[in-house]
Amino acid sequence: MKYTLEEIAKRINGKLSGPPDLVIEGINTPELAGEDEICVVFDENLISAAENGSAGAVVIKDELSVAKPYITVEDPRSVLPTLLKLFLEKRELAGIHSTVITGANCNISNNCYIGPYVVIGDNVKIGEKVNIMAGARIGSNVVVGEETFIGYNVVIEDRSIIGKRVKIQHGAIIGKEGFGFQKRGDTYIRIPHLGNVVIEDDVEIGANSVVDRSTLGSTIIKRGSKIDSLVLVAHNVRIGEDTVIAGQTGIAGSCLIGNRCMFGGQVGVADHIKIGDNTVIFAQSGVAGDVPPNSVISGTPARPHREWLRAQALLLRLPKILRRLGLKDVSDDDQ
Repeated sequence: MKYTLEEIAKRINGKLSGPPDLVIEGINTPELAGEDEICVVFDENLISAAENGSAGAVVIKDELSVAKPYITVEDPRSVLPTLLKLFLEKRELAGIHSTVITGANCNISNNCYIGPYVVIGDNVKIGEKVNIMAGARIGSNVVVGEETFIGYNVVIEDRSIIGKRVKIQHGAIIGKEGFGFQKRGDTYIRIPHLGNVVIEDDVEIGANSVVDRSTLGSTIIKRGSKIDSLVLVAHNVRIGEDTVIAGQTGIAGSCLIGNRCMFGGQVGVADHIKIGDNTVIFAQSGVAGDVPPNSVISGTPARPHREWLRAQALLLRLPKILRRLGLKDVSDDDQ
């Protein structure tokens, strides 16, 4: 893709200082950008890297300047996604492969792409401009909204409802039976799961993540939420709007997660927990109790973040404190 500096400035609502007809063919980092590429400088510390490099043009913050053609914007970070999309090489996909197996009474839009060896159940509705990659399996009575992407070898089980512009990355499983058992004597009896999964518009599910269907009702991921790879969302969970969950997080059954929450990687949440809106949970935290809105928590068991930091600092000083008190430091014991 090629754009003039003037075209790029208009796309990102920036102010141009430099030749408007300069042609830019790509985007790269300040250190690696070539003469036909543009780079983005997030703060003043990177200006020297941009000036000393070979970049043909630079995007910088308002009121800053650089000894090259540049475009100023209010917030360089906020325009980076727009720039990346400009230079993204899109592969146009079309048609339904001859190896696709389709069940009865399906309603599939004409402008979808369905790749090799996809299996689609009965009574499935697939909206316009949906891309389904090779090896995916779509169960019966599933609805897939327009412009949704379903990656290689994804499984979407019966009765799942997928919204518009959803992206489900390779190997993810949506709607499998949840981990539900009832103890009876010395053994466990499986609890049937009759519910489904509802994924609302503009949600992203990472590769090899799993969203279990509910026992009754629906497991729900609301509009705009983003879930990383290798995440487990168990049965009956409800995740609010615009919540972001990093990789290797596990959310046990029947949790209620609020809107605009942020989970670091490897967070564990016990079952039936309520987490309020705008909560931030640091990586590797273990959440064992309800969390009020607007909280910032960390540690195991998770506590208010500042409290956890103080406790960790005290723990590291504990051997010295014990020695000052004349008490034995257990770390000195013979192993």
